[in-house]
This record gives sequence, structure tokens and C-alpha cells, in this order.
Amino acid sequence: MKVIYPVLFYEEKEGGYSVFVPDLTKALNTNASTCGNTLEDAIHMAEDLIAGLILDEIEDGKKIPKASKIEEITFEEFEKGLELEEWDYISKFKTYVIVDISVFAEKWGKELVKKTVNIPKWINTKAEELKINFSKTLEEALLEKIYKE
Repeated sequence: MKVIYPVLFYEEKEGGYSVFVPDLTKALNTNASTCGNTLEDAIHMAEDLIAGLILDEIEDGKKIPKASKIEEITFEEFEKGLELEEWDYISKFKTYVIVDISVFAEKWGKELVKKTVNIPKWINTKAEELKINFSKTLEEALLEKIYKE
């Protein structure tokens, strides 16, 4: 499944880009913003932002926020909501960003996957006596292995 949203990009004077997705900010009552050091990085970060927010909505059984037409999104209206006195940017533009949610769901979704594991019988007996949650314990151990420093 693909989603498409209008996205605002601001090229910052000090370097990099600030990125905003007004439809998601408004619909989800969240700060749907990100940034990137280069334009390519900023677009990639916008895709990640959209995918993460939409995937959360889907997994929570909620409706996906409707996207506005790009001409309905104005910089002036958006900037009013930021409550900034001065913003020193070089340029700004808006474009649509398309995201294939299926790809992100495969990689980052919360859908559970069943795995069969083999452990010694004595460990199984002792763990059951202690009422240890096997799935949770394996998940924690895998995360520790994956993200260990």
C-alpha cells in the first residue's frame, strides 16, 4: 500500500533541511517534522517519518489521515502555527512524498512472527516454574544482541 502526502522543505542557512508534513501534524496532533543534512537525506527522513506515523495508525486500527492537495498547503498558513519570530532559511519548496507502507511494515512492523526454538529440558522446566515469559525473554535477548555496543 502506498501513501502520498505534501511535504514542506526549508533549506536552512546554517546547512541542511527542515522537513514538515502538515497533514500528519494536524490529523495526529503531533509534531510531524524531521530534518536532513542533504536534500537526499531530508527526503529519506520524510519517508521514514511518514511511514512510522502511518504504520502506527494502521497497527492501532485507526484510519489513515487524508492527504491534502498540494495547492491547499501554504507556507504562510503553516508558518503561522510555528510561532517563530524569525526564521533564517535560504529557500523553501513543497512536493509530494510517496511511501510504500508495505515495505516499512515488513521491516519495522509490530506483527509477530512465530519461531520454534530448542532448549534443554531442565531449562524449560525451571523457566516454567519461575513463570518466565519465553517470547518476551527471547525478544529482550535478541534486542540486546542486536543493539549491543
